[in-house]
Order: sequence, then structure tokens, then C-alpha cells
Amino acid sequence: MAQCFETEQLHMLEEAIKCYKRAVNCNDREAIALHQLAKLHCELGQTEEAAFYYKKDLERMEAEEREGPNMVEALMFLAQHCKTQKNFDEAEVYCTRLLDYTGPEKETAKSLLRGIRYARDVVEHFPP
Repeated sequence: MAQCFETEQLHMLEEAIKCYKRAVNCNDREAIALHQLAKLHCELGQTEEAAFYYKKDLERMEAEEREGPNMVEALMFLAQHCKTQKNFDEAEVYCTRLLDYTGPEKETAKSLLRGIRYARDVVEHFPP
């Protein structure tokens, strides 16, 4: 049902969010609701909510010992989000996990790690 609200014709993202939240509360058997909630909040620019749902989805995937593109997407978002929030330690953890993957995400993680180290140095040498 929620996917219907996401279509380009309707683009009723708030309604889709409500549907996915109901699915989460009813033990989402298909395990897509958390990921979709994260993506929708991200699309709406609600980064704190997106981070919350990406973390929840990551926890679920870890508990079920799942890997794949959704995990990479969650790790990537969380690494960038934590860096933006100046939560460098947590960002570094997500980046380090991304180094285990092959492809562009590995290079992005390396770049993020360099940026984190630079930002950390700036904060240490020039406190606000």
C-alpha cells in the first residue's frame, strides 16, 4: 500500500511514511519498511529521522545476518550523517565497515575517512 503513495503521480510521501510505520508496528515480515522509512525521510530532508531508521534497519540486518545493497546504503548514509554531525568516532566505525566491500563504496569510505581525520584535526587544533 505504501508503495502506491510513493509513485511519481501521487508523491504522497507523508502517507507512505504512515503506512510503513504501521508495517513496522505489525512486525514487517518482508523487512522493507525500516529501509523505506529511512529513504523517505532522507528524501524529505529529515536527516535525523532517516538516521534513526537506517540504524534500526542496520540492527535488523545484523541480527538476521544479512548483507547487500541495503546494508551498504545504510552504512554510507550513517557515515556521512555522523561526519556532518561531527560525531567522528561513530562515522569512522561506519566507514571502516564499508572498507570490507568492493566497488565505489570502498573508495567513498576511504575519502570519508580522510575527511574525518582532517576535520578531527581542525577541531583539535582550532577549538570553537
